[in-house]
Parts: sequence; C-alpha cells; structure tokens
Amino acid sequence: MNYHDSVLTYAQMLQADGGWLAEELAWTVLMPTSGTLPLNEVAQRVARSNQPAFVEGDFEDAAAANAVVVEATGDGAMVVDINMIAATPDPEFVAEISTNAKVWHVSWHTALSRRMIYAVNRRVLAVIPLLDPAEAFGEDLSAIQPELDALADTQTAPWPTTEATALSLIETRTGARLSLDWFEQPHRAVTVSY
Repeated sequence: MNYHDSVLTYAQMLQADGGWLAEELAWTVLMPTSGTLPLNEVAQRVARSNQPAFVEGDFEDAAAANAVVVEATGDGAMVVDINMIAATPDPEFVAEISTNAKVWHVSWHTALSRRMIYAVNRRVLAVIPLLDPAEAFGEDLSAIQPELDALADTQTAPWPTTEATALSLIETRTGARLSLDWFEQPHRAVTVSY
C-alpha cells in the first residue's frame, strides 16, 4: 500500500464505527537499532517490572486489568493503549523505553493534546505537540524532516487528515500497521502499575 492510500485507510478507520478511535489512542512502535527486540523485554520496559503480568482478551478486558496491548511487529513491538493507562505519551517515558531502539509514538485524547514523539537510544529527537510541526522541539528535528513536512501539509486539511497522516508516517517508518479488524481481535496485554 502506498503512502497516500495508507493515509486514506487510516482516515476511514478513524471515522468508522462512530469514530471511537478518534477520541483516544496511543500507539507506540519500538524497532531495534540492531538485531531483534524480544516482546518480553518490551513488556518489562512498559510495565517497569522484571516480572510483567499479562492478561488475554479484548481492549475492555485490558482496560479492566489496567493493561496495554504489547504485540510483536517485525523485529520490534508495538504498544497500543486506547484508554491512556500507560505513560507512553510522556516524552521522558518514550526516551526511557528507547534503549537500543528507535521509538515512534502518536497519541491523542479528547481532553489532552495530540502529539508525536520520536526517540532513539534514550534521546528524544523530536516532540510534535498538537501534531503541528510549528510547535516541534527536540534534540534533532532534522531526523524527522520528511514527517514534519508531511504534517505541515495537513494543518488546514479537514479532520482526521492530520491524525491519519501521523499514523501512516509511523507505519511507513516501522512497517507496523493498525486496522479496525486488528482492534476487534483478542490480544495479549501487560499490566501497568505506575
């Protein structure tokens, strides 16, 4: 699927089924800087525990257990939190879990600001508050210049173009993908206790 088709697909996903995903979503993808990134290690980082507890079920089950979905994707893993249970929207947390990894994060909440974060090896290279490149800051914005340009082109576009573009940019960079079908399936989630 090319980039523009991907943006359209994500826009359709955000508008489907009453648009519940448009209200709240946090998607974080970790890709190793070399080798692979074991799923259990990602779960330990996200749970901040050497003995993470897992639950199986749908997203309602995960929310009831104070858990977020952690799933393998290629050589890395993704963390999906539709109830803002974890600290993934926090740049410091994204930096913390990025040891030996490139981490892409996008999130929004009806009561909180939208944002995109990119961190590598415990360094926050870019934070894009409000998904607006004019607000971006970080150690190396040039590392995500194509993403900044793509988001800049959406600032006057109708909703949900900016959010769909952010999701598509992460898919393009990592190969990870979200879909409505994926959200309807049961998943393994890790309990978060902080």
